[in-house]
Amino acid sequence: MSKKLILLIVLTVIFLASCGGNLDSPPLVYLVADGDLVDGFQSSYCWDQGVGATICVDTIEPYFDETTHLPANAPIRFQFDTPLPNEVKISISEELFGETIFSESLSPAEIIDWSPAVPPGEYVIDIHVSWKQGAVAYWFSIVIE
Repeated sequence: MSKKLILLIVLTVIFLASCGGNLDSPPLVYLVADGDLVDGFQSSYCWDQGVGATICVDTIEPYFDETTHLPANAPIRFQFDTPLPNEVKISISEELFGETIFSESLSPAEIIDWSPAVPPGEYVIDIHVSWKQGAVAYWFSIVIE
């Protein structure tokens, strides 16, 4: 095989690997409140970046700068960045790492409306999402009024 052909094959492989569509980190998940996107607290994760590279990010215990107030008579809306995850599981508890009150696995979509059967009060929502590259959780502090 000629050196030019080998070089062409190597360059093609590098080009295809770099254009493989892999993200550097997990797509984000947002809580939608009054038309605004609220960032969740992202958990630690390991993420496959392709071509044999995996990045692991370790975060501190979640803390919340603010709590989002939501009406009791409306579903809780989440927006997912693309690519959409393969799996979505949403849980709600009265405190961070507390006992789960309600949990549900849902079909992935760009927008998910979720209606947990809980009374008004303060809660923490935990969204576990997974892709073929890895998995991550997002936490949100809410008050249902």
